Amino acid sequence: MTQEEEEVVLLDYWPSPFGTMARIALVEKGVNYIHKFEDLSKKSPLLLEMNPVHHKIPVLVHKGKSICESNIIIQYIDEIWKNNFPLLPSEPYQRAKARFLVDFINKKVHGSSIKVWMGQSEEQEDGKKELVEWSKFLEEELGDKLYFGGDVFGFVDIALVPFYNWFIVFKTFANFNTIEIECPKLVMWGERCLKRDSVSKSLPTSDQVYQAYLEFKKDEVWKDKSPLMPSDPYKRAQARFWADFIDKKIYENGKRIWTTKGEDQEAAKKEFIELLKLLEGELGDKPYFNGENFGFVDLALIPFYSWFPTFEKFGNFNIEKECPKFVAWANKCIHKDSVSKSLAEPNKVYEYVLKFKQQLGLP
Repeated sequence: MTQEEEEVVLLDYWPSPFGTMARIALVEKGVNYIHKFEDLSKKSPLLLEMNPVHHKIPVLVHKGKSICESNIIIQYIDEIWKNNFPLLPSEPYQRAKARFLVDFINKKVHGSSIKVWMGQSEEQEDGKKELVEWSKFLEEELGDKLYFGGDVFGFVDIALVPFYNWFIVFKTFANFNTIEIECPKLVMWGERCLKRDSVSKSLPTSDQVYQAYLEFKKDEVWKDKSPLMPSDPYKRAQARFWADFIDKKIYENGKRIWTTKGEDQEAAKKEFIELLKLLEGELGDKPYFNGENFGFVDLALIPFYSWFPTFEKFGNFNIEKECPKFVAWANKCIHKDSVSKSLAEPNKVYEYVLKFKQQLGLP
């Protein structure tokens, strides 16, 4: 370990996008560090000592000295550890522009994300509309580049990708599907970033973020509403299993239906129907997966229903014929205001897929 790497400590809170930014930067630079997660309800004496003004995370402690604020931490890391490629552009104008975009992300994207995360009804809808507006602006800035800095992953990418992880989770509890339709290039950028080791090792999983959301809602707001998760620990564990199953299996197999042809597509269709029948079996004769109440598994699955007409068009098959109980469940869900007001329109999904296939060079 080099002298510069001695006594590197990151004080952090795992769901925090700002803490995630610092983690990604450290991994990108190959810095060995001690990771200390904070309980923000009972802040440690070390955090209070190292950030005596704001008492906030993240805080980077290097050789006993503290550096606070995520954007300042990233720039400090870039200046101290010059190995690997630089995180900020070398050209003064591009460096200033990168700082502007990071400030925009930290204020605008974060502010609107908080509305979606914490808001109710109209405020949450306003947050979703704002996120689409900010995403369009950032997509225009990205252009046809691999990353915001060009061919190299850098400062702006590090600042934005933790929020892209939130966008994925927003699909579950806020039915935030618009981003894929409105900003396909930004989605492609996000998926590209998620494949980097520094990002995949630093981001909390979608399930972890969602659990943090549920805990927040349980403790802070909507205490008079029906719970989204079952109260029984075993049923709660089962709900988490099925939500994870949906996120991984339904998405990937659905994508294979519209990205493949011939035998590969036939295999994808067959597997997709088998997955739906498996979910039908879990649903049984209940109105919803949780019984009488619309809940966690329903929330995870219903956004994909907007994609079913697209799957049927590209795959030339009929889902209702194969899985009538499943379709009946989906139609029941659509009659809920929370669902009908939030689901993407099937025709827009189809248009998005057509454009996305063109961008990927698929027939």
